[in-house]
Amino acid sequence: MITWSRFWESDVPRDTHEGLAELFAHAYPRSAAKFTGARSWSNARPERRIVGVLDGRPVAHLGVLRRFLRTGDGGSVLVGDVGLLAVHPDLHRQGIGGQLLHRAAAQLAELEVPFGFLTCGNHVVPVYRSAGWHRLDGQVTRMIDSRGETVVYGEASMVIPVGAGLSDWPHGQSVDRDGWEL
Repeated sequence: MITWSRFWESDVPRDTHEGLAELFAHAYPRSAAKFTGARSWSNARPERRIVGVLDGRPVAHLGVLRRFLRTGDGGSVLVGDVGLLAVHPDLHRQGIGGQLLHRAAAQLAELEVPFGFLTCGNHVVPVYRSAGWHRLDGQVTRMIDSRGETVVYGEASMVIPVGAGLSDWPHGQSVDRDGWEL
């Protein structure tokens, strides 16, 4: 049975960072070289983490960072930027990702953000949709990539209403994630 924990970033024990680095190396094999020792982040570090542990090792993770996205009309929108979602490949298709996303929704509400926001590959959109996330078709998301360069994200951007309604999202506008993704 998986045991779930939530951590503020500064409270994550070193051995948990090490276990997460191992999890991410398995979950993101093309980026495995980033996750060595106790490095359990890719680009930006999360503010909050949800960690699932099985048999003493982390097997599921999701990070959240509150930030403002700049909108095309010159405004901004506060979001809980979600990233580093991972379930160990040996445990795929067992409902763990759904459990994790359910916990994420509760975490976003606790952080009192109007929306959760994430970018993901098109192939995983159905997983997020099943947990209440909405694909932002036509949304242009600019972000800073791992090389520090501003790029237009080419796959899916998704949002989940938390403290606001979906109609309050700045539909049809570009958004800028003025910082590295998680």
